[in-house]
Amino acid sequence: MKKILTLLCAVLLFASCSKEENIQLASGEGAMRFALAAGSEISNDDTASIKIYKENEESGEYELVRRYTNTDDVPEKLALLEGNYKAVVQVGERMVVSFDELCYYGEQEFTIAAGQLTDVEVDCVLQSTIVKVVYDSNIAAKFNAGYATTVAIDDEYNQTEVNSGDVHSLKYTETKEGYFLMPEGQTTIAWQFEGSLSSESDAAELGNGGKITASAIIEDVKANARYTISLKYSADAPGNLVFEASVEEEPKQPTNDHNCSFSPDPTLLGSGFDITEVQYSNVARTYNISALALINAISITVDGATYDVLNTAIEGLTLTDTSVADNISYTLNIAPDFFANVTGGMQNVSIFISDVDGGKKTFDIGYACQGVYVLSTEDYDLWNATATFKACVLDTTATDIKIAYRAQGDEAWTELAATLLEGNSYVAVASDFAGDKTYEYKLVFGADSKGKTLSVVTPAGAQLPNGDMERWHTASWVLPYGQGDTPFWLTGNEGGNMVGATLTQSSTDVRPGSTGSYSAYLKSQYASFMGIGKFAAGNLFTGTFMLNGMDGIVTFGRDFNFTSKPKSLSFWMKNNEGAIDQGSHASGTDIYTVMVIITDGTTYSVNTKDESTFLKVADLDKTPGVIGYGYISGTDSRAAWTEETINITYRDDMKNAKPKKIVVSFTPSGYGDYFCGSTSSWMYVDDIVLNY
Repeated sequence: MKKILTLLCAVLLFASCSKEENIQLASGEGAMRFALAAGSEISNDDTASIKIYKENEESGEYELVRRYTNTDDVPEKLALLEGNYKAVVQVGERMVVSFDELCYYGEQEFTIAAGQLTDVEVDCVLQSTIVKVVYDSNIAAKFNAGYATTVAIDDEYNQTEVNSGDVHSLKYTETKEGYFLMPEGQTTIAWQFEGSLSSESDAAELGNGGKITASAIIEDVKANARYTISLKYSADAPGNLVFEASVEEEPKQPTNDHNCSFSPDPTLLGSGFDITEVQYSNVARTYNISALALINAISITVDGATYDVLNTAIEGLTLTDTSVADNISYTLNIAPDFFANVTGGMQNVSIFISDVDGGKKTFDIGYACQGVYVLSTEDYDLWNATATFKACVLDTTATDIKIAYRAQGDEAWTELAATLLEGNSYVAVASDFAGDKTYEYKLVFGADSKGKTLSVVTPAGAQLPNGDMERWHTASWVLPYGQGDTPFWLTGNEGGNMVGATLTQSSTDVRPGSTGSYSAYLKSQYASFMGIGKFAAGNLFTGTFMLNGMDGIVTFGRDFNFTSKPKSLSFWMKNNEGAIDQGSHASGTDIYTVMVIITDGTTYSVNTKDESTFLKVADLDKTPGVIGYGYISGTDSRAAWTEETINITYRDDMKNAKPKKIVVSFTPSGYGDYFCGSTSSWMYVDDIVLNY
């Protein structure tokens, strides 16, 4: 039921109001009469906060105009300017957890009209969630003093967070109610009972000092509802705790019950050591396992593998039944041999135990394991061909510590002397680590391998986009990349287009054995339009091109992600070098040029109007920004497809520079920058590949 505190709700004409209530109103004012409808558990003595807000007509926001701290303080009739209002009421303090304070809240919008009395009723609804813990009489009879149940607002029970105050909780040492204001988005309550059996015989049978712990969660928790946790100790099944969680949508009106039974979870204790401390794989450890019912599962999970300890014989593990009654207690010995196939470094050893009565628990134990660590991408540098191996060595008598590795398919191992890095960690560096390989590696000292032999697959080196010359499209001129692709290759076709010439285009003449359908065809030619023309070399390059009148500016170099250091550039070509018939820079037979350059981010802009900008292949060993380079050039022709390889030379003075851009350039007319060459020269190019 609800009851009305202080005031009543209705809407009356002002004429009637002034006659019956004798209230004085100024021009533009109306009046309100306030009533609070609330749960029957609220009394007039409860702390209340009553606020009246008026809507700002310009901003649309509500602004506080009246405040009261007790229902008795609110006038029977309150004069207000006409407009839109909101009444907000809170009864009780907003304490997240409390054994004493329930919180109610309500709000109601209303409108004041000039000359009228408006009665406003605010329905104040319970916001608290009521959690009641009920102890059966046999709890006090069977347990030592000091038993308690802690209820926390959390998705699962965490004693560390409860102790630190990181979660809100209440500790129940007797049967009573507690009140919780659930934070937004939180709908789960977790609880845990802890107590010790008072009977010495019961405690001895249980083990672990007779301590019993039971925990669970209650989901879909609602405000204005009661949840009851009833705890009792089962006389006919010693060691069992039973709880019943019931839900009331209204505090006094139960609507449904949820019944669950819990047994105390199995226990795991170290024999003479604390399992919360780091253990070492080279030291044997014995664990004591106990439960209150027949144990039906014991398993260990480590390094991604799970072992059925209860039903399977496993090297390095010894399980012994120590039960007075069958199968309720064991000792588990974990010897160093168990870790022979475990990755080096810190590993989580997860021991799971369950019994037939539903008790189950997982124990996570940190182990430092002897052996090599996993080699991550941060541990190797394929550009510099290095790999930094690390290993955990626990044997303090170990000497001649090495890390051995080999590429898959090799019989011999390469052994590297390892040096102490810090603590138990040792390190060794390989200097010939390559991409696109599978390597095995292991820790070695004495005559044996230690720990697990691991493997790593190194990524293949990056390749040039559209190196197979399969993607082309035509806009205003032919472009050597697909429509919508990010440009990588380019040609001088934009300049040739001015005089009606296409210098480079796709061709269906492909090299033998090609899986593709197209190659690049580069044709040097003289083209003119209305008497204006120039010789233009066929070309294909990585970079950009722009017109400069009848001349062009080529900027060589494209961004490239070097995952490894390429050794060479291979490609297929056929070509014809004709007699020079254009320009005066050179005479005789035309000369083809193919070059590859790796730079530190430097690009090279060649302006055909300015010979000082021309990129000379003979000077690449001293050209600024060049990290590695290679080229071929000649006057010989190839009537048939031929595979060519250009070795890349790396400069010692740039060995610490980071590679960022790549230049690759093809032309059948190497004097093209001087507008000199042969109109009979051409070149086909296909399947351009970086070799690592």
